[in-house]
Amino acid sequence: MIDLHMHSTYSDGSESCTSILKKCQEKKLDYISITDHNTALAYEELEKINIKDFYSGKIIPGIELNTKALNIPIEILGYGIDYKKINTLVEKIYISTKERNLLEFKRLYDKCLNYNIKLDKNFIDNYDYNSFISVFFHNEITKHPENKNLISEEAWNSSKVFYRQYMSDPNTPLYVEMDDLVPDFNTVFDLIKQAGGLVFIPHIFEYKNNAQIILDYILENYNIDGIECYYTTFTEQQTKCLLEICKKKKLYISGGSDFHGGNNPGVDIAIGYGNLNIPTDIVYSWANKLDL
Repeated sequence: MIDLHMHSTYSDGSESCTSILKKCQEKKLDYISITDHNTALAYEELEKINIKDFYSGKIIPGIELNTKALNIPIEILGYGIDYKKINTLVEKIYISTKERNLLEFKRLYDKCLNYNIKLDKNFIDNYDYNSFISVFFHNEITKHPENKNLISEEAWNSSKVFYRQYMSDPNTPLYVEMDDLVPDFNTVFDLIKQAGGLVFIPHIFEYKNNAQIILDYILENYNIDGIECYYTTFTEQQTKCLLEICKKKKLYISGGSDFHGGNNPGVDIAIGYGNLNIPTDIVYSWANKLDL
Protein backbone atom coordinates (compact mmCIF):
# COMPACT_ATOMS: atom_id res chain seq x y z
CA MET A 1 0.00 0.00 0.00
CA ILE A 2 0.94 3.65 -0.35
CA ASP A 3 -0.14 7.06 0.95
CA LEU A 4 0.82 10.12 -1.08
CA HIS A 5 -1.21 12.76 0.74
CA MET A 6 -0.37 13.53 4.38
CA HIS A 7 0.16 16.66 6.48
CA SER A 8 2.61 17.31 9.30
CA THR A 9 3.03 20.06 11.88
CA TYR A 10 4.71 22.16 9.20
CA SER A 11 1.19 23.02 7.99
CA ASP A 12 -2.10 21.88 9.50
CA GLY A 13 -1.27 18.39 10.75
CA SER A 14 -0.80 17.45 14.39
CA GLU A 15 1.95 14.84 13.92
CA SER A 16 5.68 15.47 13.51
CA CYS A 17 7.55 14.18 10.48
CA THR A 18 9.24 11.39 12.42
CA SER A 19 5.92 10.36 13.96
CA ILE A 20 4.42 10.06 10.48
CA LEU A 21 7.38 7.99 9.30
CA LYS A 22 7.00 5.61 12.24
CA LYS A 23 3.27 5.14 11.53
CA CYS A 24 4.01 4.48 7.86
CA GLN A 25 6.62 1.91 8.83
CA GLU A 26 4.13 0.17 11.12
CA LYS A 27 1.73 -0.10 8.18
CA LYS A 28 4.54 -1.30 5.91
CA LEU A 29 3.79 1.29 3.24
CA ASP A 30 5.90 1.08 0.08
CA TYR A 31 5.68 4.75 -1.01
CA ILE A 32 4.69 7.85 0.92
CA SER A 33 4.60 11.62 0.49
CA ILE A 34 4.21 14.37 3.07
CA THR A 35 2.31 17.11 1.25
CA ASP A 36 2.08 20.09 3.57
CA HIS A 37 0.17 23.19 2.51
CA ASN A 38 2.35 25.78 0.78
CA THR A 39 5.60 24.45 2.25
CA ALA A 40 8.05 21.60 1.82
CA LEU A 41 10.00 22.34 5.00
CA ALA A 42 9.32 18.80 6.20
CA TYR A 43 11.91 17.54 3.72
CA GLU A 44 14.55 19.93 4.97
CA GLU A 45 14.03 18.38 8.41
CA LEU A 46 14.20 14.85 7.02
CA GLU A 47 17.50 15.77 5.39
CA LYS A 48 19.02 16.10 8.87
CA ILE A 49 18.04 12.67 10.17
CA ASN A 50 18.70 9.07 9.20
CA ILE A 51 15.35 8.29 7.61
CA LYS A 52 15.99 4.55 7.63
CA ASP A 53 15.86 4.65 11.44
CA PHE A 54 12.16 5.43 11.10
CA TYR A 55 10.95 4.29 7.66
CA SER A 56 12.34 1.82 5.12
CA GLY A 57 10.11 2.58 2.12
CA LYS A 58 10.45 5.22 -0.58
CA ILE A 59 9.56 8.89 -0.05
CA ILE A 60 8.33 11.09 -2.89
CA PRO A 61 8.91 14.78 -2.05
CA GLY A 62 5.56 16.53 -2.26
CA ILE A 63 3.60 19.69 -1.56
CA GLU A 64 -0.03 20.82 -1.66
CA LEU A 65 -0.46 24.37 -2.91
CA ASN A 66 -3.49 26.61 -2.52
CA THR A 67 -4.71 28.21 -5.71
CA LYS A 68 -7.99 28.92 -7.51
CA ALA A 69 -9.74 27.89 -10.71
CA LEU A 70 -12.80 29.69 -12.05
CA ASN A 71 -12.54 31.89 -8.91
CA ILE A 72 -13.03 28.81 -6.73
CA PRO A 73 -10.34 28.00 -4.12
CA ILE A 74 -8.76 24.63 -4.87
CA GLU A 75 -5.47 22.83 -4.31
CA ILE A 76 -2.75 21.34 -6.50
CA LEU A 77 -0.39 18.55 -5.53
CA GLY A 78 3.22 18.66 -6.68
CA TYR A 79 5.29 15.45 -6.63
CA GLY A 80 8.97 14.83 -7.23
CA ILE A 81 9.77 18.45 -6.47
CA ASP A 82 13.11 20.03 -5.63
CA TYR A 83 11.94 20.93 -2.14
CA LYS A 84 14.59 23.55 -1.48
CA LYS A 85 13.76 25.34 -4.70
CA ILE A 86 10.02 25.23 -4.13
CA ASN A 87 10.42 26.58 -0.59
CA THR A 88 12.24 29.59 -2.03
CA LEU A 89 9.59 30.09 -4.72
CA VAL A 90 6.71 29.78 -2.24
CA GLU A 91 8.13 32.53 -0.04
CA LYS A 92 8.06 34.91 -3.00
CA ILE A 93 4.49 34.12 -4.06
CA TYR A 94 2.40 33.38 -0.95
CA ILE A 95 1.48 35.80 1.83
CA SER A 96 1.96 34.60 5.41
CA THR A 97 -0.66 32.41 7.07
CA LYS A 98 -1.35 35.10 9.66
CA GLU A 99 -1.83 37.80 7.04
CA ARG A 100 -4.18 35.60 5.04
CA ASN A 101 -6.16 34.71 8.15
CA LEU A 102 -6.60 38.36 9.10
CA LEU A 103 -8.05 39.23 5.70
CA GLU A 104 -10.16 36.07 5.49
CA PHE A 105 -11.53 36.65 8.99
CA LYS A 106 -12.76 40.15 8.21
CA ARG A 107 -14.36 39.11 4.94
CA LEU A 108 -16.21 36.15 6.41
CA TYR A 109 -17.30 38.17 9.42
CA ASP A 110 -18.88 40.78 7.14
CA LYS A 111 -20.55 38.02 5.12
CA CYS A 112 -22.00 36.48 8.28
CA LEU A 113 -23.46 39.80 9.37
CA ASN A 114 -25.05 40.34 5.96
CA TYR A 115 -26.49 36.82 6.03
CA ASN A 116 -27.93 37.32 9.53
CA ILE A 117 -25.71 34.66 11.10
CA LYS A 118 -25.88 34.88 14.89
CA LEU A 119 -22.48 35.08 16.63
CA ASP A 120 -21.40 35.65 20.22
CA LYS A 121 -20.68 39.30 20.99
CA ASN A 122 -17.14 38.56 22.13
CA PHE A 123 -16.31 35.87 19.57
CA ILE A 124 -13.71 38.08 17.85
CA ASP A 125 -11.65 38.07 21.05
CA ASN A 126 -11.48 34.27 20.97
CA TYR A 127 -9.56 34.06 17.69
CA ASP A 128 -5.75 33.95 17.72
CA TYR A 129 -5.21 34.42 13.94
CA ASN A 130 -3.23 31.21 13.67
CA SER A 131 -6.23 28.87 13.62
CA PHE A 132 -8.16 27.94 10.50
CA ILE A 133 -10.89 30.44 9.72
CA SER A 134 -13.31 27.74 8.59
CA VAL A 135 -12.92 25.73 11.80
CA PHE A 136 -13.22 28.77 14.05
CA PHE A 137 -16.30 30.20 12.33
CA HIS A 138 -17.93 26.80 12.06
CA ASN A 139 -17.54 26.29 15.81
CA GLU A 140 -19.01 29.73 16.48
CA ILE A 141 -21.90 29.36 14.04
CA THR A 142 -22.96 25.94 15.32
CA LYS A 143 -23.16 27.24 18.91
CA HIS A 144 -26.45 28.87 17.96
CA PRO A 145 -29.33 26.58 16.89
CA GLU A 146 -31.02 29.46 15.06
CA ASN A 147 -28.24 29.35 12.46
CA LYS A 148 -29.09 25.78 11.51
CA ASN A 149 -31.69 26.81 8.96
CA LEU A 150 -29.12 29.00 7.16
CA ILE A 151 -26.70 26.25 6.10
CA SER A 152 -27.06 22.65 4.97
CA GLU A 153 -27.13 19.82 7.48
CA GLU A 154 -23.95 18.40 5.95
CA ALA A 155 -22.13 21.70 6.47
CA TRP A 156 -23.58 22.06 9.97
CA ASN A 157 -21.94 18.76 10.93
CA SER A 158 -18.52 19.39 9.35
CA SER A 159 -16.23 22.42 9.20
CA LYS A 160 -14.57 20.85 6.16
CA VAL A 161 -17.87 20.71 4.30
CA PHE A 162 -18.71 24.22 5.51
CA TYR A 163 -15.50 25.47 3.90
CA ARG A 164 -16.05 23.67 0.59
CA GLN A 165 -19.79 24.21 0.35
CA TYR A 166 -19.98 27.84 1.45
CA MET A 167 -16.68 29.69 1.87
CA SER A 168 -15.31 28.28 -1.41
CA ASP A 169 -18.42 28.51 -3.58
CA PRO A 170 -18.98 31.82 -5.42
CA ASN A 171 -22.70 30.98 -5.62
CA THR A 172 -23.25 31.16 -1.86
CA PRO A 173 -23.69 34.19 0.44
CA LEU A 174 -20.72 33.14 2.60
CA TYR A 175 -18.21 32.93 -0.24
CA VAL A 176 -14.87 34.54 0.65
CA GLU A 177 -13.10 36.24 -2.26
CA MET A 178 -9.56 34.87 -2.67
CA ASP A 179 -8.16 36.81 -5.64
CA ASP A 180 -5.56 38.63 -3.56
CA LEU A 181 -4.99 35.83 -1.05
CA VAL A 182 -3.75 32.96 -3.21
CA PRO A 183 -1.97 32.87 -6.59
CA ASP A 184 -3.86 31.82 -9.71
CA PHE A 185 -3.68 28.40 -11.33
CA ASN A 186 -1.16 29.46 -13.99
CA THR A 187 1.25 30.76 -11.37
CA VAL A 188 1.06 27.67 -9.16
CA PHE A 189 1.23 25.27 -12.10
CA ASP A 190 4.42 27.00 -13.28
CA LEU A 191 5.83 27.03 -9.74
CA ILE A 192 5.67 23.23 -9.52
CA LYS A 193 7.20 22.87 -12.96
CA GLN A 194 10.03 25.29 -12.07
CA ALA A 195 10.78 23.00 -9.12
CA GLY A 196 10.94 20.01 -11.45
CA GLY A 197 7.69 18.51 -10.18
CA LEU A 198 4.67 16.69 -11.55
CA VAL A 199 1.26 18.39 -11.25
CA PHE A 200 -1.62 16.31 -9.84
CA ILE A 201 -5.19 17.35 -9.09
CA PRO A 202 -6.21 16.14 -5.61
CA HIS A 203 -9.59 15.22 -4.10
CA ILE A 204 -11.62 16.70 -6.98
CA PHE A 205 -14.98 15.52 -5.62
CA GLU A 206 -14.36 17.47 -2.41
CA TYR A 207 -15.34 20.54 -4.41
CA LYS A 208 -18.93 19.33 -4.29
CA ASN A 209 -21.22 20.96 -6.88
CA ASN A 210 -18.25 22.62 -8.57
CA ALA A 211 -16.22 19.44 -8.97
CA GLN A 212 -17.09 18.68 -12.58
CA ILE A 213 -16.67 22.21 -13.93
CA ILE A 214 -13.31 22.54 -12.18
CA LEU A 215 -12.09 19.20 -13.54
CA ASP A 216 -13.30 20.00 -17.06
CA TYR A 217 -11.66 23.42 -16.97
CA ILE A 218 -8.30 22.06 -15.86
CA LEU A 219 -8.29 19.15 -18.29
CA GLU A 220 -9.19 21.44 -21.20
CA ASN A 221 -6.65 24.16 -20.40
CA TYR A 222 -3.63 22.54 -18.73
CA ASN A 223 -1.32 19.62 -19.39
CA ILE A 224 -1.46 18.21 -15.89
CA ASP A 225 0.46 15.04 -15.13
CA GLY A 226 -2.04 13.13 -13.05
CA ILE A 227 -5.11 12.87 -10.82
CA GLU A 228 -5.55 11.66 -7.26
CA CYS A 229 -7.99 8.84 -8.01
CA TYR A 230 -7.96 7.20 -4.57
CA TYR A 231 -9.04 9.44 -1.70
CA THR A 232 -10.53 9.15 1.77
CA THR A 233 -14.08 10.25 0.90
CA PHE A 234 -14.36 8.92 -2.65
CA THR A 235 -16.96 6.32 -3.49
CA GLU A 236 -16.03 3.29 -5.54
CA GLN A 237 -17.84 4.84 -8.49
CA GLN A 238 -15.96 8.14 -8.18
CA THR A 239 -12.62 6.33 -8.11
CA LYS A 240 -13.62 4.28 -11.13
CA CYS A 241 -14.63 7.44 -13.00
CA LEU A 242 -11.26 9.10 -12.37
CA LEU A 243 -9.33 5.96 -13.28
CA GLU A 244 -11.15 5.88 -16.62
CA ILE A 245 -10.27 9.53 -17.27
CA CYS A 246 -6.61 8.84 -16.50
CA LYS A 247 -6.61 5.85 -18.85
CA LYS A 248 -8.26 7.81 -21.64
CA LYS A 249 -6.02 10.85 -21.31
CA LYS A 250 -2.87 8.90 -20.38
CA LEU A 251 -2.49 10.62 -17.03
CA TYR A 252 -0.65 9.32 -13.97
CA ILE A 253 -2.55 8.05 -10.91
CA SER A 254 -2.03 8.84 -7.24
CA GLY A 255 -3.91 8.38 -4.01
CA GLY A 256 -3.82 9.45 -0.39
CA SER A 257 -5.59 9.63 2.93
CA ASP A 258 -5.18 13.39 3.53
CA PHE A 259 -4.00 12.49 7.01
CA HIS A 260 -3.92 15.41 9.49
CA GLY A 261 -3.63 13.45 12.73
CA GLY A 262 -5.79 14.82 15.51
CA ASN A 263 -6.77 17.80 13.37
CA ASN A 264 -8.92 15.54 11.20
CA PRO A 265 -10.16 12.81 13.56
CA GLY A 266 -11.08 9.46 12.10
CA VAL A 267 -8.78 9.70 9.07
CA ASP A 268 -5.80 7.37 9.47
CA ILE A 269 -2.70 6.97 7.36
CA ALA A 270 -3.23 4.75 4.30
CA ILE A 271 -6.77 3.68 5.24
CA GLY A 272 -8.59 6.99 5.62
CA TYR A 273 -11.87 6.32 7.38
CA GLY A 274 -11.03 2.62 7.34
CA ASN A 275 -11.72 1.31 3.85
CA LEU A 276 -9.09 3.11 1.76
CA ASN A 277 -6.62 0.75 0.10
CA ILE A 278 -4.28 2.34 -2.43
CA PRO A 279 -2.39 -0.23 -4.52
CA THR A 280 1.35 0.32 -4.86
CA ASP A 281 1.44 -0.47 -8.56
CA ILE A 282 -0.36 2.75 -9.52
CA VAL A 283 2.88 4.69 -8.98
CA TYR A 284 5.24 2.43 -10.91
CA SER A 285 4.66 4.28 -14.19
CA TRP A 286 5.89 7.58 -12.75
CA ALA A 287 7.56 7.25 -9.32
CA ASN A 288 10.33 5.07 -10.74
CA LYS A 289 11.28 7.96 -13.03
CA LEU A 290 11.98 10.22 -10.07
CA ASP A 291 15.29 10.49 -8.29
CA LEU A 292 14.19 9.11 -4.90
